[in-house]
Amino acid sequence: STLVDCFASPQQVNDDNSIMSKPRLLCLHGKAQTAESFSKKIGGARRKLERVFDLVFLDAPINLEDNEKSNNDSCNNNNAAPIMNTGRAWFLREEIIGGNYRYTELDECIDYVIQHLKDSGPYDGIIGFSQGGTVATALATSGCIPVRAVLTAGAPCVAEAFEAANQKSNDKNSGLLIPKLHLAGETDAMIPTESVAKLSEMGGNGEIVLHEKGHLFPTRAIYVDQMVKFLQTSLH
Repeated sequence: STLVDCFASPQQVNDDNSIMSKPRLLCLHGKAQTAESFSKKIGGARRKLERVFDLVFLDAPINLEDNEKSNNDSCNNNNAAPIMNTGRAWFLREEIIGGNYRYTELDECIDYVIQHLKDSGPYDGIIGFSQGGTVATALATSGCIPVRAVLTAGAPCVAEAFEAANQKSNDKNSGLLIPKLHLAGETDAMIPTESVAKLSEMGGNGEIVLHEKGHLFPTRAIYVDQMVKFLQTSLH
């Protein structure tokens, strides 16, 4: 798996014990992004979070440029512009008869992140944007991964992701009370706030924060300060 460690090089980590003491957060990007592009996109928020936490950005397993199924896939609604099939994705969506959709590659996605934690964990918390936030929430609330806080932005509720995670979990009770903070954009044309509200209700102890922007990971100080406070309180 490909990682972008935006906090310090391995040598720096080994040389500075104070760095090792910072809580580690796994960061999952949105569809059509990569670990690197997500890290750069949220630079303002990242720099403030990095003062307190060790952030590790993980690439999703699906390369959209190489995947034929992604040509018909979109995680947005019909009123929004389609996402370009570049970058990477955690799962795909296929249209079926009657205008409905089915989600694919979810089992592989769940296994992929679980294996990453076995290889490179542990992590104290998990952050996710868009479908990365969906995956993060499903993994944490199902007990698939041992983290203590979940933070998402612009993340939809996909019931199939929770079904896939629950099937893989050996400790379903561990995520029942996990604190969660879900940010939703009031002008998000891709992910309705109602979908974020449903995600908040899917296990754990969820809270929603609305911002005035669209489909993005907020970088304004007022919202980043809320993220930092939430994570510090949850991981104390």
